[in-house]
Amino acid sequence: MEQLTRHDPRRIGPFEVLGRLGSGGMGLVYLARSASGRRVAIKTVRTELAEDQLFRVRFTREVEAARSVSGFYTAAVVDADPRAAVPWLATAYVPAPSLEEIVSECGPLPPQAVRWLAAGIAEALQSIHGAGLVHRDLKPSNVLVVEDGPRVIDFGIASGVSTTRLTMTNVAVGTPAYMSPEQARDSRGVTGASDVFSLASTLVYAGTGHPPYHGANPVETVFMLLRDSPDLEGLPEELHPLIEACMRHTPTERPTPADIQARLAPHLFASGDDSGTASAWCRRT
Repeated sequence: MEQLTRHDPRRIGPFEVLGRLGSGGMGLVYLARSASGRRVAIKTVRTELAEDQLFRVRFTREVEAARSVSGFYTAAVVDADPRAAVPWLATAYVPAPSLEEIVSECGPLPPQAVRWLAAGIAEALQSIHGAGLVHRDLKPSNVLVVEDGPRVIDFGIASGVSTTRLTMTNVAVGTPAYMSPEQARDSRGVTGASDVFSLASTLVYAGTGHPPYHGANPVETVFMLLRDSPDLEGLPEELHPLIEACMRHTPTERPTPADIQARLAPHLFASGDDSGTASAWCRRT
């Protein structure tokens, strides 16, 4: 966590701001706490987005839908004010490293840990899609790894961004290395199948340490995504069937999150221990 600067707010809505957690295409993210001491992560919206009325309408609708997401593997929405001068969204604070941080520190995860992540993230997507949302920016930095399973964060906010007039160079309406081909073409009409593709891309990173598409810049990465087969070098062969099914270019040919869970169920925790979990594996390195 970074210290606040003189330009940062000391309060956002009913919350006392404690420090900066980071920044992204939407804006800054703060750690804050309620009057009762509950800690939350608050994502604020950049000025140029806040001034876009179409964004505000879409963001308001998405926030209301996100409030109904209650899956175990998601970070629940606690509060929000999409009509504030600086719109914001507060979610439960999860004090855990991201999948990106774990792989960067510990290296690629073994197959059983990748399956464990896949099942939890798929269940999170089922909850998100059930609320009528599409994540649109599922990637390793948006998956936090807790002892009892992954937590998917930052759902319910990317759709509003996708309707604004932004270029490839200044926004993460999805991240090119992890987005689906249809999202690269036009992010406005994507379905939950796009998140399934992003799930597979995230699992490739978990199992290899690199994304399936990695060009010299975002534009080159998108060209590779639309033209080339994914780079699965280093991915254990036993994971290929699941990954390849989820990365089919035709969205309707991909499995649903429920299909993924059913496919993984026979392989998970057969021995009744946690040896396959990403957090347990990282402790042993």
